[in-house]
Amino acid sequence: MTKTTSANIGTCGEHYVAGQLSGYNLCVGLPRGGAARSDIFVARESGGPGFRIQVKTGTQSTKNDKELGPIYLWKMSPKAIDDYDDYFWYAYVWLNGWPDAPTLPEVFFVPSKVVSDCIRKCRDDGETWLYFWMHAQDAVQYKGRDGLEFLMGDSRAEPID
Repeated sequence: MTKTTSANIGTCGEHYVAGQLSGYNLCVGLPRGGAARSDIFVARESGGPGFRIQVKTGTQSTKNDKELGPIYLWKMSPKAIDDYDDYFWYAYVWLNGWPDAPTLPEVFFVPSKVVSDCIRKCRDDGETWLYFWMHAQDAVQYKGRDGLEFLMGDSRAEPID
């Protein structure tokens, strides 16, 4: 079997997140390309502000750090330090062995400001590589439905019957 390309891994994450968002009765658009910072556009059916989502997908997005314990992490560009606003979010996807393993991917919806602050700290600490990372216990607030409710600003994110 051939190795999956990084482009296909990214596309897999984008479509997985789009499917999850659609499953919660949200309007989802996948731009064809050229939309800066935007892999997915999402809004409520009832209207209101829309959100831009940048999807970052990883196959090895967990680590047990000696000092920090279990963490999730994704490599990031320094551009993300100054690239944030209230309507721009990241969806971090850890494929978790999917589709070959029986486990489903984990998805975290994180505000761009949180990402910016984390990456800025990595840079200020003199890190060679810039990563967005979070402790496993802190990641719960951004995971799946909880993260989706955080993104949409209410608890009306109900799955389609």
